[in-house]
Amino acid sequence: MKLRIISFSLAVILMAAGLTAFPTASHACKCVGEPSVEKELESSKAVFSGKIIDIKNENNNRKILFEVQDAWKGVSQTEIILKDEWSSCSIDFYKGESYLVYAYDFQGELTTNICDRTKELSSAEDDLAALGTGAMPTEEVDLQKQLHSPVVRYIYIWLPLVGFLIVSAIIFRKRSGN
Repeated sequence: MKLRIISFSLAVILMAAGLTAFPTASHACKCVGEPSVEKELESSKAVFSGKIIDIKNENNNRKILFEVQDAWKGVSQTEIILKDEWSSCSIDFYKGESYLVYAYDFQGELTTNICDRTKELSSAEDDLAALGTGAMPTEEVDLQKQLHSPVVRYIYIWLPLVGFLIVSAIIFRKRSGN
């Protein structure tokens, strides 16, 4: 009986671990060609230059916190967060580096990828010349706390599991007479 309960408990734990570790979908990335600066500006929701002050990686997703230096479209705050799912289409962003970002809206979040004109600021001279002078952000914000929000994921799986293990231990102790 004791071996059955241990085996069953182990099976439940392994099943819960499997449910919380699903693989993510992969996406192939195929770019048709780099659009012109004018077209990219028109189709982007936000265009800005900024320095990365933090990157949060979590389960194949990244939140990239930028300190905005200049804005050409859709940005008025001093900081902005881009979100993306790590894939072959993702740009290799590095903390402390500055970028010219052309961001678009994907499911209510700003994101960018290798098919856009987003690039390191040091290699964006042509884009900057075409864009002209950007505007300084006017609204002072601190988004650091949003970047590192508390993790409450999978509580609906782990809470019942812990409850089940506690109940199993109580039943086991009662049956064994301790």
